[in-house]
Amino acid sequence: MTSAPAREPTRITLVGLGAIGREVLKALAGKRTVRLVAVADPAFAGHDAGLLAGLEPLGLPVEASLSDALTTPTDVVVVLTTSGSAEMLPIVEAAAARQAHVVSTCEDLACADWATPEIAAQIDAVARAGRIAVLGTGVNPGFVMDRLPLVLAGACVSVNAVTVERVVDAAKRRGPLRAKVGAGLTVPEFEAGVAARTLGHRGLPESCALLGRGLGWAFDEIRTRIGPVVATPAAPRAGIDEGRVAGLRQTAEGVVGGRIRVSLTLEMSIAAPDPHDRIVIDGDPSLNVLLAGGTHGDRGTVAAVVNALGAIHDLAPGLRTVADLPASGLIA
Repeated sequence: MTSAPAREPTRITLVGLGAIGREVLKALAGKRTVRLVAVADPAFAGHDAGLLAGLEPLGLPVEASLSDALTTPTDVVVVLTTSGSAEMLPIVEAAAARQAHVVSTCEDLACADWATPEIAAQIDAVARAGRIAVLGTGVNPGFVMDRLPLVLAGACVSVNAVTVERVVDAAKRRGPLRAKVGAGLTVPEFEAGVAARTLGHRGLPESCALLGRGLGWAFDEIRTRIGPVVATPAAPRAGIDEGRVAGLRQTAEGVVGGRIRVSLTLEMSIAAPDPHDRIVIDGDPSLNVLLAGGTHGDRGTVAAVVNALGAIHDLAPGLRTVADLPASGLIA
């Protein structure tokens, strides 16, 4: 039997060299099936990409813009810079013009047609015309509260409801996340931040919508709430004064006919007790799966992005979701 010819390494253009971008670059450097060909980030233009990531020099200067980076032929553009679908549209247009797939950690892109159906339709149309796949991925959204429950549901004959709880100790995460959950604020300051949409986790309703869609449920509504986790004498939080905010508790509920079919609860707070991920499926059979300690947010995000590169070529053109990915697959 003649073996299939080996595929050439996938050429990668990386957009964004923040904390996650640098870790993705380091992960890519250790893989033999991918090859980094260009990097773009105006904050580091002209610097060697390898040195910025703590590696040996790669001889790859960082470009000031995506358009500059795209002068080098590429197969996939990895975008680690934005959370909004509207900001992704011109990036997808530029990538599609060069027939390059797009993988991004943009939270809204995880299920873009939930909150921004018109923009999602535009992205999908551009991607189809360019015959590329566009994928939003990560840990949350992208794995813990959507893709993983869908995989587990594959062991059920039927599913009545799904409950997912994720508890994260924000003290062990980067500064931007601690700021995003309002650690150290007063309760009124926290409530003002929620109202201004400067606080809170982005992507939870997208996970709910994606999970419901994968299970065949058309939600009448998705209810969302964000509330503070406050340090009290009965529940002290290291480094947080009593009465001040240690973090947040956020929920999203998918409702069908007045019944909650999907319930997602996310707590991210300083010194959160018992960090974990728990997925409970009420079905035939029922499942109760606990990930003690929880899935590491940053490392898991890096893994989700890098491993998606092995499957992106096989996805149909258009705006795709993690539900379209194979259940597993590490790239070499």
